[in-house]
Amino acid sequence: MYILAIGDIHGRDVWKEIIGTRADQVVFIGDYVDSRGEVEASDIVRNFKEIIQFKQDLPDRVTLLLGNHDIQYLYYPGYRCSGFRADLQPTYTDIFTRHADLFNVAYQYQNYLFTHAGVSEGWCRSHFRLFDRYRSGYATFADMLNALHRSADNHILFDVGTTRGGLQPYGGPVWADKSETEADYLDGYHQVVGHSRVDHFIRVGDEAASITYIDVLTKRTDFYRLDLP
Repeated sequence: MYILAIGDIHGRDVWKEIIGTRADQVVFIGDYVDSRGEVEASDIVRNFKEIIQFKQDLPDRVTLLLGNHDIQYLYYPGYRCSGFRADLQPTYTDIFTRHADLFNVAYQYQNYLFTHAGVSEGWCRSHFRLFDRYRSGYATFADMLNALHRSADNHILFDVGTTRGGLQPYGGPVWADKSETEADYLDGYHQVVGHSRVDHFIRVGDEAASITYIDVLTKRTDFYRLDLP
């Protein structure tokens, strides 16, 4: 199983370098919009539509995950974060809403777990009673998270911890900060996440559990590759 993961796009079209890849699965980590002035608005919209078309052309081979910059438009007016574009909100909200079924919050293969920001043990403990209600009937942890996303309880996925200026003790898988997850990453899983900008891929952990940060596209064009049996 060859998995290729693409970090936070923020309007850039560098992802097109992987078109034609032999990867079995391409995972976009999220944050498709809200460039910090580096990309023209029209190019961001066009690029986002092209990513959606890429998913539609290869529905079983492309996974689109939601980032914190995405949910503020999908669930407007909730979950506001930096970079919000009031002028583009109607356009972004329309695109996200019309294609909501194409997006998930997690992807998993074996014990490799992909989310936008990462899952900490502390966040799981803070919601263990709710997890008990959803855990049965789902084959993987990612399946459970995606089921939560499509439920009335999905707000917990968007928890913002105090480190990122929120009111919750821990950030959820769309908002968790690197300082939270690197000190308390989920036991038994090897996570791959974006959200927290780094100069190069950084892996914390060991053979039993780890977390790898791949939000490097502001510094270099590099995609995370995982080749598994």
